Amino acid sequence: MIFWFQFVRVSYRVLTGEKLVKISQKNRRILTHVAFWAFYILFFGSVYGKYGHDFQWYFLESLCMLPFVMAATYITVYGILPFYLRTRKLAITVLLMVTVLLLVTLGERIFLRLINGLPVTSDSLLGVTFLYLFLETNFMVAIAFAIKIVKKWFEQQTEKHEMEKQNLKKELQVLKAQLQPHFLFNTMNNLYSLSLAESAKTSEGIAQMAALLQSVLYECNDSEISLEKEVKLIENYIELERLRYGSNLALTFETSGLTEKRKIAPMLLFTFVENCFKHGGIQKDGKLHIHISVAVSQERLLFQAENSLPPEKRVTGQKTGGVGMANAKKRLEILYKGRYKLTIKENEVTWKVSLKLDKK
Repeated sequence: MIFWFQFVRVSYRVLTGEKLVKISQKNRRILTHVAFWAFYILFFGSVYGKYGHDFQWYFLESLCMLPFVMAATYITVYGILPFYLRTRKLAITVLLMVTVLLLVTLGERIFLRLINGLPVTSDSLLGVTFLYLFLETNFMVAIAFAIKIVKKWFEQQTEKHEMEKQNLKKELQVLKAQLQPHFLFNTMNNLYSLSLAESAKTSEGIAQMAALLQSVLYECNDSEISLEKEVKLIENYIELERLRYGSNLALTFETSGLTEKRKIAPMLLFTFVENCFKHGGIQKDGKLHIHISVAVSQERLLFQAENSLPPEKRVTGQKTGGVGMANAKKRLEILYKGRYKLTIKENEVTWKVSLKLDKK
């Protein structure tokens, strides 16, 4: 009774053109069911009416058959299908479906005989008309069954996609949690080096480190920050490293393009710069050579960094990169999959990284 009340109310609103400002999920579902059963009446009323040359009668007949077909459909979709999905008992499921369809078709046949004033006998119930009614009911049940299966599949895919997103989000949080202690450890090593040399620049280094920590803790918590902030973070870090290396550092840092308008994951480029200092080495001229460039165009961001390698690495063949590099690669794959190209080249003298990030 409640369903039919909702059916009439929603149908009236649609037919009279009443403005539907906000349709609730429940009403959308009712409208879908209304459309489905309207299709049944119109389709079979039209098909039988064309061949029987009496559209009015066959539309009325389809309307009379509607409760039977609805019963078969809803029992199958909301009763038998969940039973199969829960138990996976195919033979029992098929038996239940056939039984329901036969009983409903038998009920339709009896009802048609009664409204036409014809006697109900066992011989009169079976025949071509029974077969037509069976196929008609089976046709609508099959459509509803297929719709439900497709809907279930989409729901499962959506749920799966959401779970993957949550897993990626958790993995990113773990990577970010690893990043800051790793950064802090390397920065403390710089200060330790200055203190061992009893450098007067130690206090300046502590101030520089405080500024860096402030940036990392308060400006790098978002999923993305402006490239301008990332560049500023790199510049502050370079200044701290200058205190450590002094005149032994030969570094160039070039930027081009509108860095303030481009967004990037925090401390992503920074990790590659940090790696240049951590694994770089003094060459024969007594200097650590580093070249860094950031170029922004309308479609792409191009980052390049190159540093000289220490002699011991050339002898032992050690690979450059550690926790920070592995972290950066994972973040790239999660955040920019299909939109980035990372190239790392290493020879006996230099280590070079090139990163291309395409815009969405």
